[in-house]
Amino acid sequence: MDSIWQDIRYGIRGLLKRPAFTAVALIILALGIGANTAIFTLINAVVLKPLPVNNPEELVLFNEKASEGTRTSDGDLTAGRWDLFSYSSYRYFREHDASFQELSAFRSGESRLSVRRTDAQPGQAAERASGHLVSGNYFAVLGVNAMQGRVLTNDDDLPAANPAAVISNGYWELKLNRDPQVIGKNILLNGTAFTIVGVMPPQFFGTRVRRSPDFWLPLAFQPQIELRRPYRDDNTVYWLNLIGRLKPGVSLAQAQAGVNLELRQFLTEQSGSQLKDETRLAIQNSYVTLAPGARGISGLRSFYSQALRMLMVIVALVLLIACANVGNLLLSRAAARQPEISLRQALGASRARLVRQLLTESLLLAVIGGIAGIILAQWGVSLLVARLAATSPLDVKPDASVLLFTLGVSLAAGVLFGIAPALRATKLDLTSALKEKSSRGRKRRFNLGSALVVAQVAVSLILLVGAGLFARSLINLQQEDLGFNRDNVLLASVDTRLAGYKPEELSALYRQLHERLSALPNVQSATIASFSPMSGSSTNSSVTVRGYTPNKGENMNVTDMFIGPDFSETLGVPLLLGRDIGLQDLPNSPKVGLVNQSFARAFFGDQNPIGRRITFEDDSDKDDFEIVGVLGDSKYDSAKEQAERTVFRPILQVQDQQAFNNVLELRTAVDPLSLSAEVRAAIAQVNDKLPILNLTSLRVQTDEALKQEKLIAQLVSFFGLLGLLLSCVGLYGIMAHAVVRRTNEIGIRMALGAERGHIVWMVLRESLLLVAIGLIVGIPAAWAAANLISSQLYGVNPSDPVSLVTAALSLTAVAALAGYLPARKASRVNPLIALRYE
Repeated sequence: MDSIWQDIRYGIRGLLKRPAFTAVALIILALGIGANTAIFTLINAVVLKPLPVNNPEELVLFNEKASEGTRTSDGDLTAGRWDLFSYSSYRYFREHDASFQELSAFRSGESRLSVRRTDAQPGQAAERASGHLVSGNYFAVLGVNAMQGRVLTNDDDLPAANPAAVISNGYWELKLNRDPQVIGKNILLNGTAFTIVGVMPPQFFGTRVRRSPDFWLPLAFQPQIELRRPYRDDNTVYWLNLIGRLKPGVSLAQAQAGVNLELRQFLTEQSGSQLKDETRLAIQNSYVTLAPGARGISGLRSFYSQALRMLMVIVALVLLIACANVGNLLLSRAAARQPEISLRQALGASRARLVRQLLTESLLLAVIGGIAGIILAQWGVSLLVARLAATSPLDVKPDASVLLFTLGVSLAAGVLFGIAPALRATKLDLTSALKEKSSRGRKRRFNLGSALVVAQVAVSLILLVGAGLFARSLINLQQEDLGFNRDNVLLASVDTRLAGYKPEELSALYRQLHERLSALPNVQSATIASFSPMSGSSTNSSVTVRGYTPNKGENMNVTDMFIGPDFSETLGVPLLLGRDIGLQDLPNSPKVGLVNQSFARAFFGDQNPIGRRITFEDDSDKDDFEIVGVLGDSKYDSAKEQAERTVFRPILQVQDQQAFNNVLELRTAVDPLSLSAEVRAAIAQVNDKLPILNLTSLRVQTDEALKQEKLIAQLVSFFGLLGLLLSCVGLYGIMAHAVVRRTNEIGIRMALGAERGHIVWMVLRESLLLVAIGLIVGIPAAWAAANLISSQLYGVNPSDPVSLVTAALSLTAVAALAGYLPARKASRVNPLIALRYE
C-alpha cells in the first residue's frame, strides 16, 4: 500500500511539472469521458431509472405502451392482445387473481379540467389544469403517501362518495401559493366541487414518466370529469390501464399464466353458456402481456431509447479517439523520459515496477479527466433535456449508477491509453539507451503512434459518414411532400365540452366559428378538424364498404376524421374528384363523406368511388355514408410512413361526443402567429367561455414532429466534428513530434540545397499517407456501420456515395491543414541551428 501511495504522489508531481502536457491531456479526456457520461446520464434517466415509489421492482403493468385513448366495441369479442381494459374486467381480475397483493386501475390518458376556486371573484376566468382518474387503491398499490393530508382510498372511489382530490406538489406551489390551509378546501373541477384531501411529494409524478398531472381523482367521478356518459358499467368501453404489485415469491411468468387464464374465464362468463365455435376460438386467442412496471409507462423511453443506445456507441467511438490521442501524447512523453527510465532500470527497478508507475500516472489523468467530464456532462445534459423533454420529470442528477459508470469508463480509458506507452517506454536496455542519440534519425517512420493516428482517422470517418447520412435523412424528411401545404396555417385547439356545450348544439357553434374566422382580415379560408397533421392524435374506425367483400381476417380499420367546410382549400390538399365538404352538410342533410386516394385505390381499384357507400361499425344508427369526393393522400402521423386509408366526415353533421375536441385551422396571407390575438378575440366573440387549449402554426407543428430526427442529426454531427477535431489534434501532435525528431535531418537537407517547398511536401506527404491508410481502413468500416443504422434513415441509401465522399474529402482537407502546420514549421528551420541540434 505504501508503494501505491508513493506512485500516486510521484505521478501527481510529474503531472504538475508538465502543466501544458497535463492540461491538453485533461481537456481531451474530459471531452471524451464527458460525452459518454452525458449520454449515459440520459439513458439512465429515460430508460433505466425506476419510479420514485416503494419497492418498484414488485410492480407489474398489464400494458407498457405509451398509447392513450378509449376503444369501444359493438359487443363482439375481439381476439388478440388486450392493451386497454373495461372496468368490469379490472374488477374481475382484482377479485379472482392470486398472483398480486393488489391491483389498481388508472385512466389511459389525462383529462382536461376547467378549474374555478370557490373564493374566485365573479367573472374571473377559469384556469386550465390536467387531471388523472385513478382507482381508490392507486396510491396504496404504488406505496406512496401524501406530503400533506392523505391519499385517495377505496371509500373515495364510490359514486356516492364525497368528491375528493389529491393535488400535485407543483400545482400546490405554483397555483395555490403553498397554501398551508389547503387541506379540506373545495375547488370546482369541470363544474363539480371536489375537496382537496392531500398534497403529493415533489418527486412523485404518477405511473407515466412525464409532467405530473395537477389532480388525481377517483375513477367513480369519470362522468363529472370527462363530461361523458359513465363507463364503469359499460362492458364495451375499454379505457383503463392496470398495474399490480406481485406477491412475494411469485414470478412474472407465473403471474402471466394466471392473468391469461383469468381473462379467458372472464370472457367465457361474459359470453354466456351458449358459446359459438368462433367465440370460443376468439377467447382462446385473447391474451394479456405483462411487463415489469418498475420504470412506469414512458413515451420518452419508447421514442428515444433506440436513438440513445446508438448515440452511446457513437460517443464510445469518440472516447476511443480521445484515448488514442492521449496515448500518442504519452508516447511522445515516454520518448523524452527514456534517460530517466534507463537510469531507474540501471538502479535496479524492475520492468513491472516501472509499468505500474507509468500506469498510475495514466489512471490519475483518467480519474481527473473523469471528474472534469462529469462537470461537462451536467452542462451538456441540461441543454439536451431542454431540447428533449423540458416538461418531463427527468432526474439527471449524477446518482450512484452514473458515478460508477464514469469511474468505470475513466479507469478503462486510463488502462487503454496508458498500457501501450508504458510497455513501450520500459522495453529498452542500457545499450540501446546509449545508442539512442546516434540512431534517432534511423527510427522507423511507421510506429505505434502512427498506428494510433490511422485508427483515429478511420473512426472519425465512421462518425462523419454517420453525420452526413443523418443530415441528408433529415433534409429529405423536411422536404418530403406531405400532401398538404404546411405554410401559413394557424392551428387553435378548443374543447367545447369544457364550455358546457351539448352534442346537439355543436353544429351551430362550429358554423358560427367558421363564419367569424373566415371573415377576419388576412384570413383566406378557415375550417375545423377533429385533429391536425403531425399532432400525434388520430382516430381509427372499422368500416363496411358496400360492394366490397373483404378477405378473411382483413383489417377494415381506417383513419376517421371529422372536417368542416373549406377543408381542402385551407390545408392545400388537392380535391381529385367530386366536391368538398360544405356548409350545406348539416345534421338533417343526407350523410356524406370524402375518402382519400389510398382508400379509393384499396377498395375500388380503378373504379370511380363517387356515389359508393360505406358504413362505420361504431356508428350508433349504422347509416350509410355516400362518398361525394376524393382527396389526395396526406401524411398525418409521420413523414416516414405511407398515407393511411382515410375517411373525412362533415363535422356539422355530427351530434355526439366524438365532436367535442377539435382544431380550428386558418390559412392566412401573413405570418399565422401574428394573427393570434385577432383569432382569440374572434373566438371570444362567439363564446368567451370557449377554452383555447393550444395555439400554434402548422409549420411549427410539423417541425416539432421531426424533433427526434433533428436531435439525432445534430448530436451525431457534433460528435463527428468532435472526433474530427481530436483526430486532427492527434495528427498534428505526431507530425510535430516527427519534425522535432528529424530536426537534424531537415537541417542537413536544407544545407545541401533543399528548397522550403520540398521540405513542406516531405513532411506533409507523411501525414497524408497516414490519412490515406486511415481512409482505406475506415471506408469498409463506415459502410458496415451505415448498414446498421439504415432503419433510422429516410430517403438515403446507407452506401450513399455523396456522404462517403464528402466525409472523406472533409477529413482529408482538415487533416492536411493539421499536417501542414508542422510542415511549415519544418521549412523554417535554420540550417545552422539544426546542424547543432543535440
